[in-house]
Amino acid sequence: MMTDLINGLLNFFMPKHLTCNFCEAELPPLWERPICETCNQQMVMIEGHLCEKCGRSIEVTYAQHADYFYRCKECQEKFTYFHKHRAYTHYEAGVKTGLMGLKYKRQIYQAVYFGECLARMVAKDSDLKAFDAIVPVPVHFLRRASRGYNQAGVLAEHLSKQLGVAPPKDLLVRQRVTKKLKTLDKASRKRMLENAIIVDKHMKHLLKDKRILLVDDIYTTGTTLDACARALYEAGCASICCVTVARGK
Repeated sequence: MMTDLINGLLNFFMPKHLTCNFCEAELPPLWERPICETCNQQMVMIEGHLCEKCGRSIEVTYAQHADYFYRCKECQEKFTYFHKHRAYTHYEAGVKTGLMGLKYKRQIYQAVYFGECLARMVAKDSDLKAFDAIVPVPVHFLRRASRGYNQAGVLAEHLSKQLGVAPPKDLLVRQRVTKKLKTLDKASRKRMLENAIIVDKHMKHLLKDKRILLVDDIYTTGTTLDACARALYEAGCASICCVTVARGK
């Protein structure tokens, strides 16, 4: 009882969050979330009829979904090395602002809330939570040095804390600098990433028959995740599932 009173007083005089992480609107006293109610309403988990492979929403009846092997048209026509991908929400509005802040403005605090979202999603999915290790998508060491951190690594750290599991392992290496992929189409992305991502040679012995949960911030075409999954698969992993905070439409 006394502890609750003390915590209440501390939160009143020193609130956890003064402004919304996304839109910077003022938050009311004792507000528990780091985002305002308006932004919170935009953080809707992607659910419903989803492609079993990439997680894209499919607007078909359940019977039709089964006829298509629970995959979207694109995933029926192409092979990917990852078993499954799920994104928590769509890349728009406040979510986009938060992720851009995390990636380019050193707003590392954004990863705490996003890590909680990823943990909720993983906990609800039997495929996602059946992993042996959490692995972040790598950035080249020069880009990491200029930025000061790997945003996927920070997300993976907070995800592991929320799930109460071992910290993420940096098993992958991006061995050359690539152009910013957001300016490239899918074919160009694939060419750019050819042999760009490899497994750390000192870590290969850890991967035999392991199930990997691969973490990144945004899913656009899936090319980066697939390049990572290929390196892991060829190193002996049994399966690779992927999670991202958001996906482009």
